[in-house]
Amino acid sequence: MSSNNKYDYIIAGIGCAGLSFAMQLKQSSLKFTKVLLIDKDLKNKNDRTWCFWTKEKTNWFDDVVFKRWRTFAFKSEGFEKEIDLKPYSYLMIRGIDFYNYCLGELKTDKRFEFVTDDIQEINTEHLQAILKTKTQTYYGDYLFNSAIRTLEKKPMHINYLQHFKGWLIETEHDAFNTNCPTFMDFTVEQHNDCRFVYTLPFSKNKALIEYTGFSKEKLSDATYDDALKNYIENKLNIPTYKIIETETGDIPMVESNFTNPFGNSVINIGTAGGSSKPSTGYTFYFIQKNTKHIINQLKKGQEKLVAPKRKKRFLLYDKILLEVLDKKEVAAKTVFTTLFKKNNIKTLLAFLNEESSITEDLAIMNSVSKKHFIKASIKKMLQ
Repeated sequence: MSSNNKYDYIIAGIGCAGLSFAMQLKQSSLKFTKVLLIDKDLKNKNDRTWCFWTKEKTNWFDDVVFKRWRTFAFKSEGFEKEIDLKPYSYLMIRGIDFYNYCLGELKTDKRFEFVTDDIQEINTEHLQAILKTKTQTYYGDYLFNSAIRTLEKKPMHINYLQHFKGWLIETEHDAFNTNCPTFMDFTVEQHNDCRFVYTLPFSKNKALIEYTGFSKEKLSDATYDDALKNYIENKLNIPTYKIIETETGDIPMVESNFTNPFGNSVINIGTAGGSSKPSTGYTFYFIQKNTKHIINQLKKGQEKLVAPKRKKRFLLYDKILLEVLDKKEVAAKTVFTTLFKKNNIKTLLAFLNEESSITEDLAIMNSVSKKHFIKASIKKMLQ
C-alpha cells in the first residue's frame, strides 16, 4: 500500500451529503491530515434546489442561503392560508451555490484532495476502508459513502418516489409575492394520486415553479411540461413568460431499508444512510443532523462508528402514511390539507422534522382520519 493512497477519511460521492460532511469535518476540532473526496462528476450545474425549515439562527451554510422566509402558503380546495412560521424559517439553497461554496472552501485546505473517477467498489478489509476505481485503490480509516445505495426491498414494503420537474421562469410584469412562497398547492388535478405545485419566488418577476408527485413511478417528461404550462397560464394567470432553467429529479420515499454490506469501516450517509424522510422526501435538514452526529462520535474517539438511527416511532409514522397514500381510500390532498388546517404550525413542523414530543405526535395523529390511519397502523405494527 502506497502512503500516497492512504487517507484518514474517504468521502465517496460529493453531492449534498459528501460536501456537508467535508465542510463540517473542516470546521470541527478533529485532528486529521488527509481526506479524499471522489465522485464521477464535477458539481458544476444547478441541478437541484433544497428547501427546509429550521429554528436555528446560524448555520455553517448561511452564506449560500438564497432565500429565507417567515411565512409560506398552503392551498387546497376549500382551504387556503398564508401561515406564520415562527419560530421557524423556511430556507432555500440553490445547488450550484452550495457546490461552488463548498468546493471553493475545501480546495483552499490542503488536507482535502479531490479525484474525479468512477467508483467500482467499496468495502472493509483488515479493519480498513477501501475504495477501488478501474486504475487505483484507496485506503482510509473510515469511508463515508453516499455514492452507492443498497436498498433491501421486501414484498410487503411500500416504496415511493418524490418526483418533480421545475421551471425557473421570468415574467414581463410583476407576478409573485416575494415574501411568501407557496409550500403546497393541491388545487391541481390529482389523477387519483398525490400531486401538488410549489412556487419559490426569486423576485417579483422570477420564480421557480415545481410540479411534484408522490407515487411509485415517475411521470413522462411531457406530463410534467403540460402540468407546468397549465398551472402557470391558468392558475397563476401568466400568459407570457420565459423559461430560464429546468430541473428534474426524484427522491426515495421508502419503507424498505438502505443497508450497509460494506463492513464496519464504511458508514453510509445521505440518502444511502437513510437521510431522506420516507413520508416527505425532505433530505437536506436530516443530512446536517446526521453528519453532526457522526462527527461527534469521531470527536469522542469511539472505536466503532454507528450510523445515526431514527426513532422507531417516526419510522412507524412514515410507514403508516405510505400505507394510507398507497391504499388511496382517502385522497392524499385531504390528508395534507387536514394536517395543515387542524394543527398548530409549530407542532406540525416539529413533527415533520422528527423533533416533536409523544404528546404532540398524538395531537397530530388525532387530527387525521381515524378510520384509515388506525387500519394502516394495525397493519404496519403486525408486519
